[in-house]
Amino acid sequence: MMLTVPRRMLALNLTGLSALALAITPSDCAAVLDRGRVVEAAQAAKLHGVVTGMRSSEAMARCPMLEMRERDVHREQQWLARLLRMFDAISPHFRRYQHSLVAPLGSMIRYFGSEARVFEAVESVGASLVQTYPQMGVTLGAADSVFVALLAGRLGLRIAPGDSVAFVGERGVAELLPMSVATLLREVGMERVADFQQLDAAIVAARFGGTGLCWHRLCRLEADLAVVDDDSSEIVMCTTAVFDGDTIERISFRLMQPLDALVQTAGQSGLVLVKANMVLVTKTGELTKVVEVLDGASATELIARLRWFEQATRPRRDPLVEVRIEPLGWSPLRRRQLTLDRQELKESAILATLTRLATLYGDDRVRIPVLQGGRSLVEQGVWVPWSGRWPSPSSSDGGGAPWPGRLRGAVPSLVYQHPHEIGLFDTAGTPVGVYGDGVLLPQPAVLVLGRERLVISAFYGPWVVVERWWERRRRYVRLMVVTPKGVSLVIREAQRWWLEGEFA
Repeated sequence: MMLTVPRRMLALNLTGLSALALAITPSDCAAVLDRGRVVEAAQAAKLHGVVTGMRSSEAMARCPMLEMRERDVHREQQWLARLLRMFDAISPHFRRYQHSLVAPLGSMIRYFGSEARVFEAVESVGASLVQTYPQMGVTLGAADSVFVALLAGRLGLRIAPGDSVAFVGERGVAELLPMSVATLLREVGMERVADFQQLDAAIVAARFGGTGLCWHRLCRLEADLAVVDDDSSEIVMCTTAVFDGDTIERISFRLMQPLDALVQTAGQSGLVLVKANMVLVTKTGELTKVVEVLDGASATELIARLRWFEQATRPRRDPLVEVRIEPLGWSPLRRRQLTLDRQELKESAILATLTRLATLYGDDRVRIPVLQGGRSLVEQGVWVPWSGRWPSPSSSDGGGAPWPGRLRGAVPSLVYQHPHEIGLFDTAGTPVGVYGDGVLLPQPAVLVLGRERLVISAFYGPWVVVERWWERRRRYVRLMVVTPKGVSLVIREAQRWWLEGEFA
């Protein structure tokens, strides 16, 4: 199973960004260090044998006059944002992912006409970028997901549509997968990612846990990496590398943007994150913790949980290498209950209160509201004895049955146990009636409730319901009207109008 909608993505791999941030030119005999190893070397230093990944002591032995500078991650991010603006003329949808830029190809192809012309335009900007900053290097790649496009960008390849899974399968497990997963795969003779792709998801989850399952979905193109404005249901992780001198505050700041985008995008699709896996990768191993939030977690709450986890599980203060937050479970968005002072009321607080009341007065004396089957709003809401857990509307008997005449979608926040009789009139005072199969004559203009007269600015409907054909013909009509007090749901039955509920 591949992504629901394969995303043809363009990726630009930017090299030399560390040297650019420290103003190191190709003629300088200098190198950038991170955790005591060389992460970037100028051209003059490379001529003396200094290469990426070399220890600082070995690099100094190769080139005694070598100038070594510590990496500045914050200046790199500033430069990356500056370089991102250079590509705005091609597409405003370029996004940063570590030292790369990614953008969907679909919109650019519609503008330029073909994928080849898109690459020509991007290569033109990349050439001017290299000419302005000689220490920089730009390679382009394209594939059917962000994950594969980033890999193709590092290799400077354009993967044909539909070939991304095979391309990933050709990679070695040690080249692509984290060490904890690659080591176990090589122990059982699996050298290629294609062998990993063919494993059943249940086997991967049982043997490798949440981390292995995330990488399994990435390699099979069943999910993708977190990039701003993506579909949250296809995002599997938010990750950041940890550099020397990084505090948990800096790490949290870098994770906040993709994590907040993930949660916000999910909310627009009607989903909330209820289960996530937090991973702290240290030099001695991985620390994991699964966090569950029944009513949905915000990005701020997840970051707070991450900080608590980091403070409690690293007593020896092992150096961090990487931090990940992996979403594991999504749930349909539910309306959040607020207290009288407008504070958010968590479901755990509700359960604690009910448990306390049941302890004091007995289980049979504590009643809670649930939704059940029924046509009218009054019939659907009932009070039942508390059974020790907070029921959801979908779990009640008959809640999901197709009830003819039942109001669908949003329901009024205020429902009257006994509907109030009202009057509907036009501007001349003529009573409003419903004729035939829903003909409303005359047009309603005034709603009269007791001594109160409310001007109707708009109305929706009517919706006619006919039922009980085997008995005396029963017919009623629903209508929504907009007045200065808000939106009201009214019903006509037995030749009279009744106020059934109001929307807050």
